[in-house]
Amino acid sequence: MATFHKAFQVFSSTENSNSIRMPQKHLETTLYMYQVHTLASNLEKYSADPAKVCAQYPWATRFAMGHPLAPWQRPAVWTDEQKVKFITSIWMGADLGSYLVNDWYEYADQAGAFAINSEVLLDGQQRLTALEEYLLGRFGVPDASGQVRFWSELGNEERQRFLNMPFAQARVSSSDEVTLRQAYDLRAFGGTPHSEDQRASS
Repeated sequence: MATFHKAFQVFSSTENSNSIRMPQKHLETTLYMYQVHTLASNLEKYSADPAKVCAQYPWATRFAMGHPLAPWQRPAVWTDEQKVKFITSIWMGADLGSYLVNDWYEYADQAGAFAINSEVLLDGQQRLTALEEYLLGRFGVPDASGQVRFWSELGNEERQRFLNMPFAQARVSSSDEVTLRQAYDLRAFGGTPHSEDQRASS
């Protein structure tokens, strides 16, 4: 037997209480429609002189595609299978979502070191770490015929196709660590993992 519901209305037809306030955003977020190439260029710059970059961010415990990670962020936890799936999704043109960086920096000393949380990567560590490891040849992914291929084996035409895939960058700007931690938690703890019986394809 069908259940009938009241028709949805975008706006109320009656006067509601003006005392109700829903959660407010703590940081303004700006989205930039970049490509994988942006991250690859960042990694190329980082790998040319890792010691120099580490000296600029002495508080960073790790880096992902050249972006510093704060000490309070969790470690890389993706399995090899997850990494391969993510890289394959890039090749297949899937929506990669966005990664989040703090578009704020401040010099901490005259030597050029940045203050903690400057330009820190707030969300996307697992994806960017997988991308870095793939580009550096630490694992390969199956080609169209199923044979595992490494980045070093590919010609420039295929490399260019991969690098041209869209990968948006979201930016916030804040020196307040409490607010940055809240932004991190908001992005990191919002999803529920699927179970195997919920897979849509075989």
